[in-house]
Amino acid sequence: MSYKTISSTQEVVAVDIPTMADMSIDEYNDYLRFGLMSVDHHDILRSEVAGYPLATNREQVNALIDYLYEIAPKVGS
Repeated sequence: MSYKTISSTQEVVAVDIPTMADMSIDEYNDYLRFGLMSVDHHDILRSEVAGYPLATNREQVNALIDYLYEIAPKVGS
């Protein structure tokens, strides 16, 4: 399957790795909800920092969640 992509240049403000590593789980949960991702007024899951779409429907959200479970063992310790 081929899909259309777009390119864009924009300034992105995000948390750096040392700051994220030092976050408590409560701070990280807050960042997830108010800094990393959001659902826009069209019900699209978006990257909050860059604005690009992550999922447009529940099936895609579930696929994203499944992928996160798949890669979870590879992240950190």
